[in-house]
Amino acid sequence: MDADSPGDRPGPTTAAAASPAATDPTATPNRPDAGEAIAPQATADPTTADPIAKGQTARSRAAGSQTAKGRTSADQPPALDRSTAAVATADRPAAAEADVAAGSGGPEEPGGGVATGRDRPWRRALLVGFGIFAASKIALAVVTAFSWIGEKRPNVTAAYIAAQWASQWDSKWFIDIAQRGYYPEPDKAPAAFFPMYPMLIRVLTPLCLGKPWVAALLVANVASLGTLVVLYRLAEREFDRVVAGRTVFYLVAFPTAFFLTAGYNEGLFIGLMLASLYCLRQQRWWWAGAFGGLAVFTRSAGILLAAAFVWEYVRVNQFKLRSSALAVLLIPVGVGGVAVFSLNAYGEPFAFLKAQRYWGRHLDWPWMPVLRGVRSLVTPHGLRYGFSDVWVHNLLELATALMCIALLVLCFVGPWKMRRDQWVLPLVGVGLTLLMISFPSSHMPYPLYSASRFGLEVFPAFMILARIGARPWLDRIVVALFFMLQAILAAYFVRGGWVA
Repeated sequence: MDADSPGDRPGPTTAAAASPAATDPTATPNRPDAGEAIAPQATADPTTADPIAKGQTARSRAAGSQTAKGRTSADQPPALDRSTAAVATADRPAAAEADVAAGSGGPEEPGGGVATGRDRPWRRALLVGFGIFAASKIALAVVTAFSWIGEKRPNVTAAYIAAQWASQWDSKWFIDIAQRGYYPEPDKAPAAFFPMYPMLIRVLTPLCLGKPWVAALLVANVASLGTLVVLYRLAEREFDRVVAGRTVFYLVAFPTAFFLTAGYNEGLFIGLMLASLYCLRQQRWWWAGAFGGLAVFTRSAGILLAAAFVWEYVRVNQFKLRSSALAVLLIPVGVGGVAVFSLNAYGEPFAFLKAQRYWGRHLDWPWMPVLRGVRSLVTPHGLRYGFSDVWVHNLLELATALMCIALLVLCFVGPWKMRRDQWVLPLVGVGLTLLMISFPSSHMPYPLYSASRFGLEVFPAFMILARIGARPWLDRIVVALFFMLQAILAAYFVRGGWVA
């Protein structure tokens, strides 16, 4: 687990500073509405079938030729049964998706129908992703501006306020590592933060007028845009355009989605993870391994992609090993890269594991932190905090964990369940949720601390929520609740409050 900063941890620079996180569920996804039609058999030429037909007039021959070229729908044979078509095309080859992207026409378009030569799925994903991305940034800019109303300090300028998005909690650790490298104090705590994000900050700082906070925000926000684009494309491929759009929208609206804007590595990790899974679903094994390795180099949770690779490879190839199976080895290469940094800085390759002691993280049975979270809300011992920030934090984190668990269950059972060939997606979500709830802190009053931020990574939950959200009343409740909470938490965060 990566490190997270509770309210009582010192920062990297001073001891006094706080330490630096209308769908139809019954329809078969990615298939034509009526399955693959059986091609009609050719009609015999009447002029050769009957010698008398040779005496037809030119007008009759023209009419007969026109009839042979284009039949009416009444002449077409019946389409395959939907269930039969779904089984027959359960594992769509990657070449079909490539044809769609190239605009060659022919392959199925997600959500039904046949893609035409003009279809550009990635262009559509970019337009939708950028639109939602831009709208969310405008909304957060407004929230940020209002949160500073009444501030009378003369140094509080627009640049100062913008810099606050890269100056809170874990952001300080990332920027400090980018500037100083990995350093030993306190208790090798920086080792818990993986190198990918700090490296990108360091590389881009000279291009950002020498300001690392600008580079941190640039990397985080460009990565977040990529995350939205890939998430839309993956959801569209697995379901349809409406579900894809709602999935991206719900992710951006989630109460802690402002971490995709702040100087955190959340957007970078989620984007690389989704890119790896998209390539897995396309059977582009080497690309999947490469993106998976970069995801591990960003956050420790990326190692789950190795299990996802094995699952999908076996499902597709039925235990027939090919050279492409070696691509799975690219994923643990990311761990090797982290070990090299740890060895160089601390003289031991797995210092990032020992660093978790500084943050109080320890392995526990996954249900124990959840039970402690419930007790913190309802028992007299837990209620001694009243409605303090501790009680509210525990409520937010417990609600996030329970929401993820409930929606992941619906990925496997119920009217919105995913097809069996899609199970690799919710299984990754299960792994992410187990990591989220199985590593609590041993010396803090937050049994599930940072769960509300880690919940952003559980993307299958947003996909299922998007399918359920086809009901307008539920969609309105989700949107209103998510946006209201995010506005409050974002304003609190940008003024220095610890959220997750």
